[in-house]
Amino acid sequence: MLRPDAPPASRWAMAALGAAAFLLASAPGLASAASGCLETATQAPSPSRALAMATFAQQEHQAFGGQSMDAEGRMTEAGDSEAEDTRRTVPGLAPWQRVLGYWQAVDPQLPSLVRFGALRGADRHLLMQALNEATAGRLQGMGVGPDEGLDSVELRAVQAALSRVAVIDTPWSAAFISWLARQAGLADDEFVFSEAHVDYAGAAWQAGVEEAAGRPTRYALRAYDLARTPPRVGDLVCQARGAGAGFDTFDKIGEVLAARDTGGEPLPMHCDVVVAVDATGFDTVGGNVLQSVTRRRLDFAPGTRWLDPSYLPEGCTPGAPGCIDRHMSRQPWSLLLQWR
Repeated sequence: MLRPDAPPASRWAMAALGAAAFLLASAPGLASAASGCLETATQAPSPSRALAMATFAQQEHQAFGGQSMDAEGRMTEAGDSEAEDTRRTVPGLAPWQRVLGYWQAVDPQLPSLVRFGALRGADRHLLMQALNEATAGRLQGMGVGPDEGLDSVELRAVQAALSRVAVIDTPWSAAFISWLARQAGLADDEFVFSEAHVDYAGAAWQAGVEEAAGRPTRYALRAYDLARTPPRVGDLVCQARGAGAGFDTFDKIGEVLAARDTGGEPLPMHCDVVVAVDATGFDTVGGNVLQSVTRRRLDFAPGTRWLDPSYLPEGCTPGAPGCIDRHMSRQPWSLLLQWR
């Protein structure tokens, strides 16, 4: 059992030991699941809901202005930032309003904090309540002079400003994926709708374990090694990042996913949804990438269907002969969440 008062590094270490034992015990089943993942990737078309998820991702990408990165990880098209008030269709939603919509897939109360340089952020909903109580009509009903309080235009302006700040201050890439999953028709027993990528990734890992053991599961995705499995349209490609960047391979991140309960220890991650695959690579769309919904190109290694290792931090040394510098796409891509 993990001690709640243990430092994070110790808790990760204890979790890894337990997970390693689990992996050894279930190795034959996982090997069978690995074979099934590869067969699915090469022989089975993407399910209709996977295609729907990719379609919704492309629509949001266009709604944000089409921000794009090429195969070398360089921005080729700048789109709209998360906080902008641009509306590309009439009527239409501004980017910050679209992001607030993504949060509806997780929790309509999120994002809850407004940060302003203080050690502690303020609660957005309490601030909204205070604003509503400061309207001119309410204050005048309490005997305050006619020129006091906020009129309706002022009230809407300040409420919008609070929401836009909250959107900026709260990472929303997992909320974006959760929104796509809801739009594609997934139910609560098929996907973990969360503001943390690690929650739905961990559920996909467990689904693979259940599948390998011959036990039924309704979960829509399973976890497998991106280095050994070609992606299909609608699959998710993921990486650990920031404080979790040390978990830079499938085996390392799998140790955490196998031992972690939903809502447990945080593990910073990011996932994109695959929207197109061809003979030389694949395209993905992710939310909160450079403060927008961004499409990026990822190449296969020449003559293969595997992600080119030059994208990985240890893949090759930029500047060395034969090494392609992948710039902003040079990340520890390791995990594939495959539609079952």
